[in-house]
Amino acid sequence: MLSYQQQYLENVRKIAALSDFYGISAPDYESWYEKQLLSRRQIATLREENIALLSGYLFPALDELHTASEADINALEEFAGALMDWSTNLDCGIYLLIHDSLLSLYRFRRDRNRVIKELYMVGMGLYYQSRSLQGIECEALTALRFRNEMVFTEGGSYLKFFSELDDEETKGYIIRSLANIAICSSDLGRRVAISKRVLQIVQDDYYRSRAPSLPWDTFLQRTHMQMSSNRAVLSKGGLSAEELAAVLESCEVVFKPESGTETPNVRWLWPYYEMEYSCGFVDLATTLSRMERLIEDAPYDSYDVSGLYANVQLPIYYGRLVRDNPSLQTKHEHIRFLDRAYRKMMRTLLSCPAESFTDFFFYNICLVVTDYFEIDGVESYRDITTKLMKRLTGHLYIRSRRAGELMRLCSTAIYRSDPAFFDDIGFLRSVPNGAEKEKAVADYAEQCGLYHDFGLIKMNFERLCQTRDLFEGEQRMYELHTISGHDDLAARRSTAIFADAALGHHRWYDGSDGYPADYVRNSSPYRQMTDLVAVVAFINDCDALSPREAVASVIAQEHSRFSPLITAFLSDEALLAGIEEIFRQHDEPYYRELYCGLTGSDSETTN
Repeated sequence: MLSYQQQYLENVRKIAALSDFYGISAPDYESWYEKQLLSRRQIATLREENIALLSGYLFPALDELHTASEADINALEEFAGALMDWSTNLDCGIYLLIHDSLLSLYRFRRDRNRVIKELYMVGMGLYYQSRSLQGIECEALTALRFRNEMVFTEGGSYLKFFSELDDEETKGYIIRSLANIAICSSDLGRRVAISKRVLQIVQDDYYRSRAPSLPWDTFLQRTHMQMSSNRAVLSKGGLSAEELAAVLESCEVVFKPESGTETPNVRWLWPYYEMEYSCGFVDLATTLSRMERLIEDAPYDSYDVSGLYANVQLPIYYGRLVRDNPSLQTKHEHIRFLDRAYRKMMRTLLSCPAESFTDFFFYNICLVVTDYFEIDGVESYRDITTKLMKRLTGHLYIRSRRAGELMRLCSTAIYRSDPAFFDDIGFLRSVPNGAEKEKAVADYAEQCGLYHDFGLIKMNFERLCQTRDLFEGEQRMYELHTISGHDDLAARRSTAIFADAALGHHRWYDGSDGYPADYVRNSSPYRQMTDLVAVVAFINDCDALSPREAVASVIAQEHSRFSPLITAFLSDEALLAGIEEIFRQHDEPYYRELYCGLTGSDSETTN
């Protein structure tokens, strides 16, 4: 790698270490807080250095890529590989930018071998970049998946030139691209058809004889694994008898050998059990019993792939079974076990060391946030997500806590001036005017502030935003946090009342701009509070020289971006002084809260 590439890589790793709140130790709170502020300043300095490295070296190098030497291109490839090793995922965006540029270069040069390789690399970059969008369904995501599918499809289409190609590594990229089309498709029949075709190809003597050095048996096993991933829908229909047989055959190949070992790997044993249940070979009671045993036998402090599978994914799957079988929801023994499984799951996630925060770890976080089944008798979704925010997205939590305090301050000022202001919200309207209602308004407003950016919790954008500016494609993905946050919050009773704040806080008051279009202000019963969240979110994140300048910017955009009913209150001197005081504290109360959680101490003992 070149020196600027090594420096960027070193900076990214430093930022990852500095951003871990729980990785900083100190003898007391004051020392810990000073270290946190120092880390924040160091991150800001490293970020500026990264931006300069990209602007001064990488972007010009990519602009002049057609004149680059082979050594420079090799350095770029090594740099991209270090940033995206399929495990740490330090900076998938830079990886994708480099390989997208190389793809354009080799198209121009008509270098078929390298075009094929780069199609595979770009496809993998797009796939890993989109893993943070677990559970989101919208038009923008459909377009992203379609592009990913088309990239792999183009790479796989070179199969017709298989015998003409003289480089066996290139032939391997064709097979891998062809197989990976399935991971981008949401159509079950298409996924099965693709995997069936690849299974035929990797077992065909014609292809094997023309590339004997390729790992054909590995390709075969992985394609069976890919085919077996369709097992969850076996019981739901939608497959022909031939397709069903193909899925079952792959399940047998992948899972049955593991089931017969003395110490079977949970990662492969449970899917075999799931396949047997989906096909009706065993009943629900047997399946639940099997899963309970697997969950109970796994130590909570196992953080490798198998450990996370047993301690995180299996409890989530257990919750799905309870959710999808209403009869189980009335049986206390299953709810009690689900509660124990969820608590063990949270213990695993909250105790996981930072060095184990791999791409797979964050994928598991996405599963929890997306699929946690909230029911009486288990910890509420609101409680578990607050814990996850504190542990995994410390900077987001602090920023959200500050937004919550601003919301409490502003909503209280509005209520005291106009007690009926938030009466469009049914549960607030039902509270008689007075101290109780003032508190209810303030409490609700504070939680809307805490949850307004909730969709970012499973996007893993926090470290990326600390590293550099977002690229255009990343910004479009980032904007989906509004839809993600809304859908996850709205699906649970304990958080449903915060969902509109998550959806609408970036949408303009007059509907002329902002995002997403899904938020229609006049259709929302929480619109008055969401209007306030939009104002507070802007003030909270504004890079103005002072809070007063941020407020002035809000007022300048009233009627268009912000509600004039809200901005009318912002000229109050006492309110402005309160806003200034919140920023003057430099987030110290929120850091103290995190420190108390870290050390198990209370606020009095840390003074």
